[in-house]
Amino acid sequence: MTTYRAGVIGLNLGQSHVRGFDEADGVEVAAVCDIDESRLEEVADQYDVPGRYTDATAMLETESLDIVSVTTPAALHPMMTLLAARYPVQAIISEKPLANSMGEADAMLATCNAAGIKLLCGYQGRHMRAFERARGLIADGAIGKPLVVKVSVEEGGLLNQGSHLIDRSLYLLGDPEPLWVLGQVQRETDRYERGYYCEDLCFCIAAVEGGARIVYDNDIGPGGDVGNRAFVVTGDDGMLIVEPSIPAISMSYGVQLISGNRDDLNEPWDGVETNFMLAQANELVAWLNGDIDDHRQNAHHAIKSQSILMGLYESARTHTLVQVPIQTKLAPLEAAINEGSLKVRYPGAYDIRRPYVYAKDEVT
Repeated sequence: MTTYRAGVIGLNLGQSHVRGFDEADGVEVAAVCDIDESRLEEVADQYDVPGRYTDATAMLETESLDIVSVTTPAALHPMMTLLAARYPVQAIISEKPLANSMGEADAMLATCNAAGIKLLCGYQGRHMRAFERARGLIADGAIGKPLVVKVSVEEGGLLNQGSHLIDRSLYLLGDPEPLWVLGQVQRETDRYERGYYCEDLCFCIAAVEGGARIVYDNDIGPGGDVGNRAFVVTGDDGMLIVEPSIPAISMSYGVQLISGNRDDLNEPWDGVETNFMLAQANELVAWLNGDIDDHRQNAHHAIKSQSILMGLYESARTHTLVQVPIQTKLAPLEAAINEGSLKVRYPGAYDIRRPYVYAKDEVT
């Protein structure tokens, strides 16, 4: 069996990537990189990783890596992915979202395509059994023709929590191409998420090929009887609800079906959490070995959710319906803030990943 040498850049979130690679057959964690030397040594010691670096270029130049995980904050995903693509690696996993702009995400995918590198995005929730089950039921016609997917998250930001939910909405529908996005954004506080601009709340409707529409909102608050992060998929012959069975556990999804063409079903969470990082690594090994034709986290799928994320921000910035593919390649939320169309009414910079307010120069 071929053993693939993996390296991980950024060890906050990246610890989970190291764990997944360590547990997978066919992967050796050869090197890790982090600017925090104490965290670097702690993770490397825990998983007995020989290569330890505080500089990503030094790691890539020194180690002969087959797989590189980029698990830095999102603003650094493009730079680190394009850096890794200069070396003879076979696969790169960029954590979500791919980037903060459409232009950067397009460049990441185009560069990896040209180099023959398999690019993945960190939408590991696609491995949840409930979503696999629901996707299969929809594809089998259990609700007829899908019409609407509705999902919301009570708190967490679009590029943080929302990017997962929009991507899973596309996954449920079989990964159709987005057609257009119409959205609205509110940002009256100086809010950030891992050092990058974050809206206070937002809402959008996105149309996809086949006629379905995705309806999404975040940070507006509770959405009625259907729980936080629950997916309601309505078709012309039934309805599916994919909802956390235990609200406090975001991986506890169960599936309910009301169908006009077969028996209804109610399949609650079975109590077993999916090992996302192991599933991600195992599927990547199978893809690299040629045992499967695709990876469910392939960036060719993720670029579709990226279009909806950026389309929402661009629609709010321009006050128009935005067609996909998106022609504006800049970072639309940042542009709206810089242009003055999203003015802060309640000053005091804060990061939703940190429970206290601190000076803006500490988060940018």
